[in-house]
Amino acid sequence: MELGKELEERIARELDSLGYELVKIETVFSGRRNIIRVFIDRPHEGVTVDDCVRATKALSLVLDGTETIPGPFNLEISSPGFARPLTKPAHFERFRGEHARIEYVGEEGGKSTSVGAITCASDAAVTISIEGTERIIPFERIIRANLYPEEQGASMSEFARRKRRDKRSGKRL
Repeated sequence: MELGKELEERIARELDSLGYELVKIETVFSGRRNIIRVFIDRPHEGVTVDDCVRATKALSLVLDGTETIPGPFNLEISSPGFARPLTKPAHFERFRGEHARIEYVGEEGGKSTSVGAITCASDAAVTISIEGTERIIPFERIIRANLYPEEQGASMSEFARRKRRDKRSGKRL
């Protein structure tokens, strides 16, 4: 199931009016109900549970008022998480200097994956540094991109454990 461009724009406008950025929308057909997952962000503050509740209430009204979604659906609102999706040129620009994992269509037409630090981003391409070598990846070739928050010597699972520990201790992430 795909949401139409017009509906995605309405969702983005509604979130913007609430002070949130639309990061990504995923749609999944699961059994008898469709699932619509909306990832939101507040760039300088992070997303709280209250933010997700507020966005859910607002988007429920938007989605209930449309007939473009066939049948019943579940709406899930979430923060982008530590492996945040990078879906727009502005995302790459904002996270310049951070590591990203980018899946893209290579020059021979096959799927390639690169992990490196984001060094530059424009409307046409992103440049990442992989062990001192820069690779330019045109945006039209990107299949999927996420932040790759791997610290020196720390694995993703260690990063996730630290995040859970910090959450339990009440630290704001």
